[in-house]
Amino acid sequence: MAEWEQQRRQDLAAVAEMALRSAQMDSVGLYLFDENLRATEGVILGMPDDFSRAYEVTGMRIDPVLAELRRSGLPSSTVTCLGERWTRSELYKRVSGRFGLTGFATLPLYHHDRLAGVLYLGTLQEKPLRHLSLEGLFTMSPHATRISTRLLSLPKRAPRLTPRQNDIARLAGEGLSNREIAATLETGEAAVRKHLKALNRHFGATNRTAMAAAWRDAAR
Repeated sequence: MAEWEQQRRQDLAAVAEMALRSAQMDSVGLYLFDENLRATEGVILGMPDDFSRAYEVTGMRIDPVLAELRRSGLPSSTVTCLGERWTRSELYKRVSGRFGLTGFATLPLYHHDRLAGVLYLGTLQEKPLRHLSLEGLFTMSPHATRISTRLLSLPKRAPRLTPRQNDIARLAGEGLSNREIAATLETGEAAVRKHLKALNRHFGATNRTAMAAAWRDAAR
């Protein structure tokens, strides 16, 4: 995994961990969508790595609860969407049931008016299933609002750049001088100039303004 991907995953995991603590559920998933509502990146915490792989490879495409969220843009859960049919669903048989996931909620994440992702909150026990009722979804929805807000404040990162290059491109785009960037990052101006030169080459830019604009287009 590239360095920027590792850092991005750590950023998403930190946000997901915050949601897990505040919701007091057993597991959490956080996935971001592109304009076609396809998941482009995400993390799952509180479940084995084998579950994450199984859900991403098999489960996501047969997940009726996720499909309902994509269709309606509203919170849903295994209780409200499937009820007693949940344990007979292909998702339960092929993925969730194998790992003891007794149910989960899907909460929409919005970027302005665009459905930009999904927050999953799951349980491995029967007792918390009350959280997956309509009333429970209403209670948990503020977690999704907080997560949406938190995602907007994550550092932007462009693919194939190091964390330091992303930081310098971001600060240059904010109008900071080389001296101010160096002071902010606690490095030398020579190092900043070296990185800016590399960033210009990377984006095919001839000045920092054009480079910063190209970085903003590439960053996510």
